[in-house]
Amino acid sequence: MELDPVHLRSFLAIIRYGGYHRAAEALHLTQPAVSRHMRQLEAQLGQPLFARRGRGVELTPYGERAAAELADVLAVHDRALARLQRSGADAGPFVLGVIENLVDPVLPDLLQVIREEIGDRPLQLRVDRSYQLVERLGRKEMDAAIVVDPHDAPDPIELGAITLRWWASPALAQADPPPDPLPLVAYDPPCSLRDVALERLAEHDLEATIVAESPHLTGVHAAVRSGLGYALLAAGGDGLRPVTTGPLAETIPARLWLLLAPEHRSLAAPLRAALWRATTRRAHPAAA
Repeated sequence: MELDPVHLRSFLAIIRYGGYHRAAEALHLTQPAVSRHMRQLEAQLGQPLFARRGRGVELTPYGERAAAELADVLAVHDRALARLQRSGADAGPFVLGVIENLVDPVLPDLLQVIREEIGDRPLQLRVDRSYQLVERLGRKEMDAAIVVDPHDAPDPIELGAITLRWWASPALAQADPPPDPLPLVAYDPPCSLRDVALERLAEHDLEATIVAESPHLTGVHAAVRSGLGYALLAAGGDGLRPVTTGPLAETIPARLWLLLAPEHRSLAAPLRAALWRATTRRAHPAAA
């Protein structure tokens, strides 16, 4: 009997993300595809892996045993494949993963540093959510990632911080006091920026109601631009204005974490310096 690594990946993603729907999103698959993978895997193993519990699922006792065994199998598979693909002169491009909120503010400075470090090796960029970047790095699909939430990645390196601000349409940005309850535009969960936004609003005794969600920054921008609500972001966009009055005028630092393959640990210091230069320049543009 031979198990398909694709089926194993779907199985472990359901466990990690707590359900079929979120697993499908993380793997960029449809939910029916993930369900089909599970039916095929259970048919091969001869026993059910999940049991229904309300609207969700939970591991059966056999599923718990299978998860422990198959996680090791998939890890060995991925490590071997990564070594074969990234060895020798034909190692392929250096793949850097970054969160969307970095693309506008500081990414050019970081890319310059990496290009200097990798020499003639091609550079490839992957823009995604933190948890998806962590997953891809764990599968050896990338060489480095810069995230706001390292999740359970091993040996994350604190890189520095970016400044988050509240953004809204011009009319909402001038509202003082802000609407009550406050309409919030946020990334789909799980998302650390979403969590920070809700926590800060609660600290100011502002009741929040989620009026729009999106898995991507373009969707968040579109909802804010349309006047639906406020979003906590590192940078705005066309039609967005920073809130400069009231409790939402505060800025919030968000720590960035660098995740690296062991052979690229030397990148940490120059990337940290580049981030500091970029954020300092943005904070004091007259001095740049």
